[in-house]
Amino acid sequence: MTDPRTDISRGAAWIAERRLARRDIADMPAALKPIDEAGGYAMQAALRDLLAPRLGPCIGWKVGATTAAMQSLLNVPAPCAGEMHRAGLHHGSAALRSGDFRRLGIECEIAMELGAPLGGDGPVDEASAAAAVARIFPAAEIVDDRYGDFRGFGVPALVADFFFHAGIVLGEPVPDWRRLDLAAVAGTTRANGETRVAGRGADVLGHPMRSLAWLANRVAALGRRLEPGQVVMTGSLPLPLWVSPGDRVEVRLEGLGSVSIAVD
Repeated sequence: MTDPRTDISRGAAWIAERRLARRDIADMPAALKPIDEAGGYAMQAALRDLLAPRLGPCIGWKVGATTAAMQSLLNVPAPCAGEMHRAGLHHGSAALRSGDFRRLGIECEIAMELGAPLGGDGPVDEASAAAAVARIFPAAEIVDDRYGDFRGFGVPALVADFFFHAGIVLGEPVPDWRRLDLAAVAGTTRANGETRVAGRGADVLGHPMRSLAWLANRVAALGRRLEPGQVVMTGSLPLPLWVSPGDRVEVRLEGLGSVSIAVD
């Protein structure tokens, strides 16, 4: 019988080679794919370490598939998480080359920076998650469809590859954010001056802070915790906007601010 740890290592090495060569992983052999979500997170951890020499240390986590619309689009029944490397971090704006991606997308999100550890010492709820947050930001997640038929690629394998993650753009920190109703925040993604997709904070698991609580509990199940200074992308309010060369994109969150992305 094949040692499952060997399969995890081989699968992670296969993805890493493709990722560093800027190739898609749509033809990942079935024999190398993790067989369940636990295997997906184990492969993700192995891949994280293989990519770190080129992409830098991990700075936090993204949560994906946090809205009913996104779960339907991806054929994913529940949220999924992925770690984020430092090389993908941009502040305020980003200039991206479409040729560096297989299929480039932009997501409108609320980002949170932790000021205290979270998880690992009992279940985390919305209130305890909020208490651990130091700052929030308007943000965009840069995603890359490296999978071809992502609906058929398999949730464990999507998890292994950080669930579409390719980078983030953080805006300015939001002052007095605790006075805001994050569930009521309207988020829009505009391209070339035209609103293309829109959503609200309540679309993210009912409240963006519930996404952070979900992540803390999921990470605790992996034997880890969220750490001070880590950034968490809580999930896209609207569906992703798939973009093309020449697009000028603005992600705006009402009452929080905006970020911009130029695609060439």
